[in-house]
Amino acid sequence: MENNLEDPRLWVATAFVVFILVSYRKIGGFIARALDQRAVKIKAELDEAHRLRQEAEELLAQYKTKQEEYLREAESLLKDARRDAEQLRLQAGQELKSALNARTKHALERIAQEESKAIADVRNHVVDIAMAASRALIADHIATLSQDDLVKLALADIERKVH
Repeated sequence: MENNLEDPRLWVATAFVVFILVSYRKIGGFIARALDQRAVKIKAELDEAHRLRQEAEELLAQYKTKQEEYLREAESLLKDARRDAEQLRLQAGQELKSALNARTKHALERIAQEESKAIADVRNHVVDIAMAASRALIADHIATLSQDDLVKLALADIERKVH
C-alpha cells in the first residue's frame, strides 16, 4: 500500500477531487445565484411579454369593436343616404307632376281664353256685318220713301218712345 500512497497520480486525483468538492460549494453557490438571477430575469421578461401580449389583445379587441362600430355607422349612413335619395326622387317626381299639371291647367286656361276671344271676335264681326247690311237695307228703304213718309215715321217713333 505504500506504493499507492507514493504514487503522484493518486495525490493529483485526490487533490483534484478535494478541489472540486471545495470549489463546488463556492462555485455551486455562485452558479446557483447566477442561474437564479437569470431565471428571475427570464421570468420578468416573460411577464413583460405576457403583459404586452395582453395589451396587444386588448388593443386588437378595441380596434375590432371600433371597426364594427364604424361599419355599422357606415351602413347606417348608407341606408340613410339611400332613403334620402328615394325621398328626393319621389319628391322630384311629385314636383314634376305638379309642374306638368300646372302647365297643363295654364295651357287649357289660355286655350279657353283664346277660344272665348275668338268667339267674341267672330260675334263682333258678325254684328258689324249685320249692322252694315242693316244700314244698307235701311238706306235703300229710306231712299224709296218720300219726305212726308220719313217725317211720319220719325213722329211715330217719338210717340212710341214717349209712351
